[in-house]
Parts: sequence; structure tokens; C-alpha cells
Amino acid sequence: MIRIGLILFLVLMLVACNDDAHNHPSLESGQQLFEYHCAGCHHDNGKGNFLKGIPANIGTGLVEWQLIHKMKQGESNSKMPVFKSMSKSEATKIAEYITSKSH
Repeated sequence: MIRIGLILFLVLMLVACNDDAHNHPSLESGQQLFEYHCAGCHHDNGKGNFLKGIPANIGTGLVEWQLIHKMKQGESNSKMPVFKSMSKSEATKIAEYITSKSH
């Protein structure tokens, strides 16, 4: 019973962190888009959760194109979901928000 509960929990976490729906016209700012797509895993402050293997995305030193690549293309050896249907404009807004918070 505990095993089934754990599996269901993990599935729900993956679904919550991988909302690849992009029909949300009311979300326009980088912050709003970050909160919608990223904060579920990386938290509102962007510091992630080290104990769960979720790295910070604020203050990492990555530049915008690297962040966009991670969102849209992903990386091998990464647990981060890939947002293939995310527009470049949306990814750019999120990346700009992340880099603005890093300074």
C-alpha cells in the first residue's frame, strides 16, 4: 500500500513539474510564466530543493540562451522536463526573468 502511494506521489510530482500547456494568454510577464512553469519544482525563489535533486535556477551563472536551451531542448542526465511546445518568446521571457533575479 505504501509502495502504491509512493508511486502515485511521484507521478503527480512529475505531472506538476511538467506543465507543457502554453495556451495561457493572461500570463505575460517572465515572472508569471516562471511561476506557472517553474516554481512548482524550483519554488518561487528559484532556489530549488537540493535534497530532492532539484537545482537552483536563480543565481546559476547560466546566460539566457543556455536557460532557453534547457527549457526547450533539455539535457541528457537531467530530470528536468522539456517544454518542447513552449514558444521561444515565452522561454525568453522566463530566461530574462531568471537572469534578472540572479544579479
